[in-house]
Amino acid sequence: MPVALRPPVVLLAVALWGCDAAPGFASEVARPTLGAVDVSPTDVALATDAPTATVPLAVTGTLGGEGTVRVIVLVRYAETDSLVAEAEADVEPGTFRVDAPFDLPRGAIGEYSVRVATEGADGRAGDQAAAVLRFAATNLGPPSVTANAPDAVSRPTGTTVVRVPIVATVTDPDGRANIAAVVAVDPESGGTIGRLFDDGPAGGAADPTADDGRYSANVQVTSDFEPGTYELAIIAVDKYGAESEPAPYSFTVR
Repeated sequence: MPVALRPPVVLLAVALWGCDAAPGFASEVARPTLGAVDVSPTDVALATDAPTATVPLAVTGTLGGEGTVRVIVLVRYAETDSLVAEAEADVEPGTFRVDAPFDLPRGAIGEYSVRVATEGADGRAGDQAAAVLRFAATNLGPPSVTANAPDAVSRPTGTTVVRVPIVATVTDPDGRANIAAVVAVDPESGGTIGRLFDDGPAGGAADPTADDGRYSANVQVTSDFEPGTYELAIIAVDKYGAESEPAPYSFTVR
């Protein structure tokens, strides 16, 4: 998959920290130490319309210690702190290299944290290092939205609440990973009324299935609502800031 890669960057300012043995415990094996650590590439740009990009991540550096040392590489998406890739290798002290290639959907642009951890032959944690990888892709266009047409509801009495579902089906030429937000707005003022989510039941009762491209919310109709038809507009915004055309949505209270 063609991707633009910048040359390897020597992380002179890479964060290094160590973990000392607990007081009272003898150090039978020297704790692993990291010298200079290079993470390459640190900037990846997808310039085609391919749905994914392969990141040929490699970590190199120098390692001190005794015996075999385990080097662990963890890559997390900074926006959600979700783990997207991991790799590990058992290496001897000296110069080392750990390859950790992984694929990214083109819409998952942004920053990724790369953490390098070490573990000695006796299981004790050694030095760690951290770096940042940035992923970008050309924007293939704004998202598009269609909204459901709910059945009319009767105005409740007393303290009863009637929930009217809002369901917006959202697509994006860069993939669902590129959707930043889906909101309901007042079509006259443009003011945001609320946000729709695609996070499933764990995120709230409104959305039945996570990550299916159907963003949901509820309008809570109370006895204060006058009979009539209420109109909203649903807009999706991608991570580049591009907005969909407003999708009309309305519900009727009898």
